[in-house]
Amino acid sequence: MTALERVRSTQRILGAAAVAQAIVWGLTAALGIVAINAFGSLVFPGLRDDSVVRGFAPLVEAVTVTGIMLWRRRHFVSRDRVALWIEEHVPELRYSLVTAMEQRGSPFAEEMERVVARQNIRGVTLAALRRRTLIAVAALLAAMLILYVSPSGGFGRAGTRSPFGRFGTSSTVPAGRLDDIQVRVTPPAYTGGRAITLDDPSSIAALTGSTIEIRAKGSALGLSAWMSGPLRVSGADGGWAVSFRMPAKPAALKLGDRNYERIIVLDPRADAPPKVVLTSPLRDTTLRTPRLVVRLNATASDDIGLNAGHFEYLITTGSGEIFTARTITTPVVHLDGSRSSSLSETLDLASLKLGEGDVVSMRAIVQDGNALTGPGIATSDTRTIRIARAGEYDSLAIEAAAPQPIDSSAMSQRMLIVMTEKLVREQPKLTRQELVKRSTEIGDLEERIRKRVHEILSQSEEESVGETPGQPPPSVAEMEAPEEITGTKNPDLVTAYNALWQAVRSLQIAEPAPALPPMRVALTALDRARLANRLYLRGTPPKIIVNLERIRLTGKEKGSSSSRTPRSFADSARVRLSTRFASVLDLIDTQPARAMTELALMRVEALPSLPAFAAALGEVTDAIRAGRDVTLPLLRARRALDGPPKATPGLPLWSAGQ
Repeated sequence: MTALERVRSTQRILGAAAVAQAIVWGLTAALGIVAINAFGSLVFPGLRDDSVVRGFAPLVEAVTVTGIMLWRRRHFVSRDRVALWIEEHVPELRYSLVTAMEQRGSPFAEEMERVVARQNIRGVTLAALRRRTLIAVAALLAAMLILYVSPSGGFGRAGTRSPFGRFGTSSTVPAGRLDDIQVRVTPPAYTGGRAITLDDPSSIAALTGSTIEIRAKGSALGLSAWMSGPLRVSGADGGWAVSFRMPAKPAALKLGDRNYERIIVLDPRADAPPKVVLTSPLRDTTLRTPRLVVRLNATASDDIGLNAGHFEYLITTGSGEIFTARTITTPVVHLDGSRSSSLSETLDLASLKLGEGDVVSMRAIVQDGNALTGPGIATSDTRTIRIARAGEYDSLAIEAAAPQPIDSSAMSQRMLIVMTEKLVREQPKLTRQELVKRSTEIGDLEERIRKRVHEILSQSEEESVGETPGQPPPSVAEMEAPEEITGTKNPDLVTAYNALWQAVRSLQIAEPAPALPPMRVALTALDRARLANRLYLRGTPPKIIVNLERIRLTGKEKGSSSSRTPRSFADSARVRLSTRFASVLDLIDTQPARAMTELALMRVEALPSLPAFAAALGEVTDAIRAGRDVTLPLLRARRALDGPPKATPGLPLWSAGQ
């Protein structure tokens, strides 16, 4: 082997060794940074969750140290520098190696080659390589040993830790496998939404029925999960995972790892039912002849997406308790999941073959695409068109004003009777839940008619009482009881009101059959009130723009109470949460882990009734987990719970004894 070949062999060995040593020293420096962060988290809790310190800083340190080490070993790139390194470590050569390389064609080259061949250059090179490698490996083992006994998980979620590593560990955040979890939220398929990923959240807000999957690194052995019952924790992709569906009500998800516990607040968002408004026709009307083309328009909206919509016509013929009804439904319009849409239809009354006294009730119906708990169905207000009878008009043939509001109540009452009779016929085939739902819906509509009759009675009572000086008008509480409404001048409305009261009570307890007799009594009374003698005006009465009597102080005063300070309503939940919140404040410094558990449970309880307080508690929890100052979040939470502070006026200024 010539001198040049020996230099090339040494160059390859030392070059590879330099690269390996640089990588080892860079890894040692990175582990040292992680160990320093682990010990520093005892003094500075914010380092525990600082992704820059835990991820970026060790990488930068490793690259920097590796680059420095490679720069210091850059002389191994040059053959002349390698030859000089060999001459330095083998002084017996006496520069024979350098001379042999420089004078390769001279007569002295062969003599120099023989001198070089007698020296163990490879042995010297390997000895230097072993010495430097042992130093680098020793430094690497020392860094790993320090990291092994560090007081927190140096490798992130679940690093290897000896019993010494538990000493001084902060209990603010659950350690080990419950750190740095990843949550994947997949909404229901009917929404068409995309799945989202949350990194280490303290709460999860999602649509009811969404699939929640929690993943983290570490073994699944010894982990537990609880949400109104135990959940299965399984291994997945080198870590653990737990999957469940978002419940309908706020709940707390408890994750356990040995003696550590972590609570995640589940904030479900319900799929709201759609909304529909009938924009045309604007009001009820009465026609002399059934010759009119009605343009129906409706606007609908939903928080997620609409599925379909249509119009429904209810045609009633007859009067009193003897009448017939038929329902016509327009073709269904598919709305293809749009959040807002409009419906339109044209109705020719001549095609319905209406007669005198017939009533056409029109409404719009839409449904959303909720295939999980629905679909949600919404109906608009009803508009009615009545065909007048020949006997309703006098010989003057004047242009009459629009019918009184009681007409629409009577027409709606007929429709509700038809719906109730249909429910009674189908009752044996329905489940208890469906029966209660449909009966309650009819009861709510009946309650609206009862309130409308109550408004008319209240106006009549106020006018009657106003004629007697010094007598105050009856309160609404006195008007609520049916037996107290006896002083009105219209006994038909009183009879209708009392019968409606009985019908509403029966429908609200899912007994539609007993509700039919009082409903028919109410319809008869409303018909008598509707057909009573009335004064027809030409057109609509003018609106009073200015009350001259009140301005000139010449009107009658019915009396008004003095202003009073409003009292705060009794709220047992608010008082209970206020007491618990005060006790949690004492635990934040002494027992932070227990304080975070109590805050999470309080947030679950406050979500339905006090959402602002629940949001403020979320800020407090995030601040504690991040090691930030919690003073301002606690003040916001206290103000959301108890309201703004009340200013108490102080003593008047001293007036020198006056």
